[in-house]
Amino acid sequence: MKQARIRLGVNVDHVATLRQVRRGQTNYPDILMMVGEAIAGGAHQITIHLREDQRHIQKSDLVLLAKKCKVDLNLEMAVTADMVKLANLYKPEWCCFVPEKRQELTTEGGLDVIKNKIKISQAIDKLQSRGVEISLFLDPNLDQVKAAFAIGADAIEFHTGTWVLARGAKKIKEWEKLKKAAVLCHHLGMRVHAGHGLDFVHAKKIKGLPFLKEVNIGHFLVCEALKSGLKKSVQMMTQVLR
Repeated sequence: MKQARIRLGVNVDHVATLRQVRRGQTNYPDILMMVGEAIAGGAHQITIHLREDQRHIQKSDLVLLAKKCKVDLNLEMAVTADMVKLANLYKPEWCCFVPEKRQELTTEGGLDVIKNKIKISQAIDKLQSRGVEISLFLDPNLDQVKAAFAIGADAIEFHTGTWVLARGAKKIKEWEKLKKAAVLCHHLGMRVHAGHGLDFVHAKKIKGLPFLKEVNIGHFLVCEALKSGLKKSVQMMTQVLR
């Protein structure tokens, strides 16, 4: 049986990083134009993370892309009242709930669903009632997967960063954790997504993750775009994921 294609979500946060590095004094690079380049390269989805500190993506980017993005929009967000309100108002196709710390360079790990079950459950219910599908960004922990199922998540995006950075025996161990968590996720009826730190080498390997439906990749593709342009870098990634 032919395996269904793996959807590629292109995260454009670091397009906004280049624009915001001068604290809003420039309007370039044009995020909508770069989204168009990603879509022309084969992106199935555009992912943005509107952080509390708005270090890259701004609220105005969410407003613009909610209206103009020609493929699915996936909003990564902390589970806060303000972010739930924005997601409820602009209705992206997907919201991915992520942990967020102001001092971090990038998202450092998965949500603790068990500890924050009530708050996350309430946010899921509110947004799903508006037709928004919900994924949770989790480490490959079986208890967290079960908790995500219990509160009605549509998908789990497994944090691949630890696996990407690991070496030797630890890398093998992290891969086994990802596989077991993915199998459980699928058997519980949730979609298997993955992301964080993926490059061409690890994207090729991630295709072996059981029941994988989607990956979200950003920093690497924006860096590759400095050499090849975003359209070409996305095209190359879609070829790797076939």
